[in-house]
Amino acid sequence: MIEQVNNEQTFAADGVEIRPAVLSPEEMDAIKAEVSVDHEILRRTGIRNLEKKFGSIAQVAAAPSVLSLAASRLPGTPRLVRALFFDKTPERNWFVAWHQDRTVSLNRRVEIPGWEQWTLKDGVQHVQPPTAVLEQMVTIRLHVDDADEEGGCLNVIPGSHRFGVLAPEEIDRTVQASTPRACVVAAGDAVIMRPLLLHSSSKSRRNAPRRVVHLEYSSYELPLDVSWA
Repeated sequence: MIEQVNNEQTFAADGVEIRPAVLSPEEMDAIKAEVSVDHEILRRTGIRNLEKKFGSIAQVAAAPSVLSLAASRLPGTPRLVRALFFDKTPERNWFVAWHQDRTVSLNRRVEIPGWEQWTLKDGVQHVQPPTAVLEQMVTIRLHVDDADEEGGCLNVIPGSHRFGVLAPEEIDRTVQASTPRACVVAAGDAVIMRPLLLHSSSKSRRNAPRRVVHLEYSSYELPLDVSWA
């Protein structure tokens, strides 16, 4: 039995928290009306950089209610560095194995000590930065629909973000020695988490959408000649 994350957990210790009713009904309606996995823009350009493609995403990413959450979890001023969109449907359904979010995207490849494993995805440079950079990041997952275990909600290992970057065998050992928790949410709720928190999700077993706007914020100051992609 997977335990459920609740709001009484300490974010600093657990690396995860659920905040209810972060999105308003009007904001959810705007996203539903504008964004879908079948949208021609997403079919052509992918799920990344949503804030540059859809006004409803740009609006919620810059909303005071969302920015204040990011600011409260970061040592400096939050800046949006990545915006993604996910929707598990009967036609598009997938399982996500336990992992950490360890990469960021930059506007170009540059030699910076400690920044390693460069890859090019969809024409964008991705790299694994030092742990200190990831510790100045926070992810806010805004749920447009209810999500529970039947619907393939996020599962997490509370506290695992404090172990640093883990090798595959270390991830396996951590998962085996831990009790996962399910991030069961209602439409409009937000899951706030650290990038290095171990997380996974199962396939949805519901004939209903599970739409999520995934926003990553950072207060880390990049060198002057580099910017977030």
